[in-house]
Amino acid sequence: MESGADSGAGVEGGAGADSNGEFLRCFGRQMKLLREAAGLTQAQLGERVGYGEAQIAAVEQGRRIPRPELVDAVDREVCGRGVLVVMKGEGQAVELHAYSDHVVKGILQTEEYARAVFRMWRPLLDEETIEQGVTARMERRKLFARRPAPLLSFVIEEHVLQRPLGGPKVLRGQLEQLLLYGHERNVELQVMPTPLEATYRVLAAQALTPRESLAFIQKLLGEL
Repeated sequence: MESGADSGAGVEGGAGADSNGEFLRCFGRQMKLLREAAGLTQAQLGERVGYGEAQIAAVEQGRRIPRPELVDAVDREVCGRGVLVVMKGEGQAVELHAYSDHVVKGILQTEEYARAVFRMWRPLLDEETIEQGVTARMERRKLFARRPAPLLSFVIEEHVLQRPLGGPKVLRGQLEQLLLYGHERNVELQVMPTPLEATYRVLAAQALTPRESLAFIQKLLGEL
């Protein structure tokens, strides 16, 4: 995305209009999913964050680039737990750095793992909402196919990779996908052996190297 007169801050890099449109539509669907899960109408959410109902609708339909402050405010109001804030960063075509301390980041998730994550949300989501969320999450993976290829860096706490969301078969599939992504030239995966509360740079510096991290994931696969 590029910044414009009505966009606030945009996204750096030349991913192209098609990629930008896909990202906006994906972001809008995720925002709608979280809003509905919070039991809010577009008008109610708009009132809480200081925007009109039409503006909220335009963002949800992928027709408007959300301002960074709107993304932050909406994430708070719908109890998004950082989901929308992270997606704001994923819109950048140059780099993405993310830290996982609860579940594998959405952009790395398999369809089965994503579905298991949505099923554990509270309050409980209905099946239609779950499937909408899974579809939106799968579309976010198109970031891996962007050209020029963005630099993608992920630090994942060890216990996240040992958490059997959806059961052993789902976890195995997720670990296998992480290995595939980890071997891409523009992707770095690092496993954090011990949970630490510090800045991302400190965490990345203390995590296993990308090579060690892939070996660790391979080891976990062998133990399943």
